[in-house]
Amino acid sequence: MNKADRKNKRPAGASEPSRPARRLGSADPQKRRKTVVFACWAVLGLLTAVGLIVGMRALQGRVLRKRYQGLHGRAQVRLVRTPQWMPASLAREIAGDLTPPKASLADADLARKVYRRAAANPWVRQVRRVFVRPNTGAPGGLVETDLAFRRPVARIRKETQYVYVDADGYRLPITQVPMWVLTFCDRQGKRVRQVSYLARGEIPAAWRRAAQKIHYVAIDGVATGPPPPGWQWTGEDLAAGLKLVLLVRRRPYHAQITLIDVRNHAGRITRNEPQLRMYAQIGRGRPTDIRFGRFPAPGGGDYVISPQRKLSYLDEYVTAHGGRLAGVNSYLDLRFDELHVSIN
Repeated sequence: MNKADRKNKRPAGASEPSRPARRLGSADPQKRRKTVVFACWAVLGLLTAVGLIVGMRALQGRVLRKRYQGLHGRAQVRLVRTPQWMPASLAREIAGDLTPPKASLADADLARKVYRRAAANPWVRQVRRVFVRPNTGAPGGLVETDLAFRRPVARIRKETQYVYVDADGYRLPITQVPMWVLTFCDRQGKRVRQVSYLARGEIPAAWRRAAQKIHYVAIDGVATGPPPPGWQWTGEDLAAGLKLVLLVRRRPYHAQITLIDVRNHAGRITRNEPQLRMYAQIGRGRPTDIRFGRFPAPGGGDYVISPQRKLSYLDEYVTAHGGRLAGVNSYLDLRFDELHVSIN
């Protein structure tokens, strides 16, 4: 055996050397085309998806920025409806207080922020609905709020100051309480509408002489101190005084009743005097002491004259005296089966 034969001879049991892998060029042409087409479609789909995401974000940002933000980039809070007694200036102040800083429709939490601010406002009794929408035909957006409001019905005298409250005793900011009213009547003298104002300076000059101060019955003798604005002033004496205010506020002689005295509520000063008193006065004329007494105990079975009967005494008295409640007699006592009056 020569050297060449010995070099080429393989040992017994040795495997044949592996052949080199086939190149792509030597692959089946049909499979090669399918691979290339699949790769192209995959790349194209990826580029399309990226383009759509970038384009939608750019479009969304452009729409929110140009259509909703407006010149100052803020959404405007609007009160859907306001009661007739509320001055326009007070409505604007409330709407301004409900508007969060830098309010924009781009803020997904905007409605919740407005709701929280409304719930904390001293004038808002209930938040019915908060709705965010674009402002039709104008730049910016609107946050429409449907609210129920607290109305001032009385003022509580504490030392040298007055505190205004609603029918449930919630304290209201004194600088925002309506003080003046204009009454408009038809040709027959029937009242058709009223417009209220916070201050006399808000009234148009041509109507100032016709405006009148809004009458708030004062309640004197409440034992506890006033809470902060927006908080309820609790106390049985104040609750009794407010209950009496609500009973007479629809009566034609309501404007003549100037003061409700609750100092002797529950007989805390003396058992022999009326627990509740009203005072009627016209201008600087002689006041009339109206001795109301107390309300019947809850649950019935009380001997006390009902409030409705007591007010019927006043109704008949006013009718008999040409609409006057104050200044005719020095006192009227409503605590008995018939009206007792002073001789003079």
